[in-house]
Amino acid sequence: MKHGHLFRTCAAGCCGIFLLSLVLAGCTPSASSSSSSSSSQALSEAPTSQAVPSGEDDTAPAPVVDGSENGFNGISDPADAFAGSLGWGPGTAGTSLKSMAAAASMMEWADENAAANRSSDALNDSLSQWFDSLEQVDQENFAEAWPLIEESAQRILDDPKAVQGELSDAGVQETPSCSEEDWSAVAGVLNAIVPAPQQ
Repeated sequence: MKHGHLFRTCAAGCCGIFLLSLVLAGCTPSASSSSSSSSSQALSEAPTSQAVPSGEDDTAPAPVVDGSENGFNGISDPADAFAGSLGWGPGTAGTSLKSMAAAASMMEWADENAAANRSSDALNDSLSQWFDSLEQVDQENFAEAWPLIEESAQRILDDPKAVQGELSDAGVQETPSCSEEDWSAVAGVLNAIVPAPQQ
């Protein structure tokens, strides 16, 4: 009787230990799985760094304007091309040849700058800046010579072959390739900013 009671006690103890082992074994994988899941979630929620595309630089230097340009949409400074229009006027020796040479040079400038394709404001700003930079005596001188220059330019446009001899005598090697539209754009602005010659 005593031995039977001891046997039942031992059996119950073994069962308890076995059940406890099963419980612990079942909890361990669950905890490990939970920990792994939490780690994966934390990694997925972590902010990702945004890569900067190669070649991009927001500190690029500003574009450089060519020294031959005056800043008005790339229109070149007319000072050199218009220099032949100064220092002479009606009544001076060689007026017709000087007006022809001046007209040819100014027409080349109009052609090179595609004057007809420029905005009226840009062209006006460029030519006004040139005229305003002249001394008063040169402004008055240009105002007197301008009608003669405009007339010579029109003759070149109307019949280039007929004036080839005059152009050659004036030192112009090639007949200007300026279109009537480009010249009209320049002449129109000059007629607006150049005052009528003093009588």
